[in-house]
Amino acid sequence: MVGRFAKTCTRVFMINNYMIDFIYQSHSHRILEWNDSILDPYSLERYSRAITAKAKGSPLDNCFGFIDRTVRPISKPGENQRIVYNGHKRVHGIKFQSVALPDGLIGNMYGPVGKGNYILLTF
Repeated sequence: MVGRFAKTCTRVFMINNYMIDFIYQSHSHRILEWNDSILDPYSLERYSRAITAKAKGSPLDNCFGFIDRTVRPISKPGENQRIVYNGHKRVHGIKFQSVALPDGLIGNMYGPVGKGNYILLTF
């Protein structure tokens, strides 16, 4: 890290955490609240039709998105390493849960969260 950024690992980690906090405080409302512009009744119907058409023989006709839990790797922290260590992926990281829509947008985001499987989201 010193050779690449001219900063110690601890300093780069502190800068990273500061930026994550800044972005979260400034823009969290954009991803944590129900987004009426992309999750309006017309769009939900369009998303469910797209999923039903792609998954022929699908038993659900009202599925509009999928819950995606993704591990985002982070730098190894100096303290509390066990809290952020993911044994399955073998990295230090945090998990976020999001609703992935058929058009590639994130309809909602929550995080960090614990372990879990992918599930369908219906209306």
